[in-house]
Amino acid sequence: MPPDANPAWNEVFFFPLRLPPICDEIQLAILSGSKVLGTATLHLSQISSAGAELEEGTPGFLPCFGPSFLPFYGSRPDSAGTPGTVAYRGRVLLELSTHMGTPDGRHRDAIAPEDVARVQRHLPRHRFGLCGIFYSATMVPAGPELLRFELSLGNDGDTGDVTCKPAASVTAHGCPLFDGNRYHYLPWYGDKPVAAVTSSWEDTSHRWDALNLLRATCRRLVSTHG
Repeated sequence: MPPDANPAWNEVFFFPLRLPPICDEIQLAILSGSKVLGTATLHLSQISSAGAELEEGTPGFLPCFGPSFLPFYGSRPDSAGTPGTVAYRGRVLLELSTHMGTPDGRHRDAIAPEDVARVQRHLPRHRFGLCGIFYSATMVPAGPELLRFELSLGNDGDTGDVTCKPAASVTAHGCPLFDGNRYHYLPWYGDKPVAAVTSSWEDTSHRWDALNLLRATCRRLVSTHG
């Protein structure tokens, strides 16, 4: 939706799905005309469960996801206009839900205003800091070019993105040395490079806290009864 860099569609799409599904992937793409800007994939095996077939087994659940942000990645041309490496291209706030029944023939509709308002209260942003320490770089292929590493979180820290403020997100250029066998390495030795990025994101600590608590409980139970 040019020229808006943060479009809000507020639309819902309907498509039939037979269970158990033949394919495991739901593929999504952001298009600009016929050009694919970025793609993302949802695996049905990760967002659904058939459950246990035995009596008193674990019940399953139909495919569901979100509402949550799904990142999209795609190729980004370099300064010469040739395809470069895969890069972050944006994210989409979406929700996937499955309902049993006969399709009513609808393919597209608008999201109800109350559902839009329900999500808005989770969107205020907070500042977060990401720091990365590089300890070693080995098994580097031979080449005449100097090497450096970049740390990015979304668009922040990406040196090719002019919409974000510059950050200390890249290491200094280094000349790879031959390891005497087959590969090269960067001679960092006692001086380890550090990169840092500051960015703003939605505060989803309520999800992190619950997940960390469950993982800590599982580790405690395993160590106690193991």
